[in-house]
Amino acid sequence: MEKSNQLMIIVAAIAILACTFWAGYAIGLKQRAPMDPSAVQRAIHSRWVQADTPPSPAVNVQGKAVEVVRGGYSWCKPVYNSKGTCVSVDSSILETEPVEVPAGAPIDTEAPKGIKEFTLTGVDSAGGALEHPYTVPQEKGIYKYRIHCEWFLDQGQSDFYFTLKVT
Repeated sequence: MEKSNQLMIIVAAIAILACTFWAGYAIGLKQRAPMDPSAVQRAIHSRWVQADTPPSPAVNVQGKAVEVVRGGYSWCKPVYNSKGTCVSVDSSILETEPVEVPAGAPIDTEAPKGIKEFTLTGVDSAGGALEHPYTVPQEKGIYKYRIHCEWFLDQGQSDFYFTLKVT
């Protein structure tokens, strides 16, 4: 009698399992068709920044605009077909004209539109990293800064440079 009970339990378990798979299959058939890949691409690109190159951030020190120079970047222009237009430009660290600023002044920045990452770093003339990159150092000298920006949805990334001189 035990063998017949075990056989009934096995048959019942197989029937329950088969019904479960059939129910999942039936529910899956009623779902809408998968989205066209080009529609997904159009949705992503509609949220990209409308520019041919990465937009530059703005930098000010005590109301004085500081020129920011774009270095190397990777950038994809918004497109609405299956052929994308992306470009990568390599560049060495650019020399920029130092802007004279007072010691201890705050460095105000404004990130470009659509940014997901914005990092400001600075170095002194000896190449040492600045502890507080958003404040002009107290010591006289020339200080080089780098801003790294990345945009959402893999549109691109870029580095920007500027130089400050404390007198």
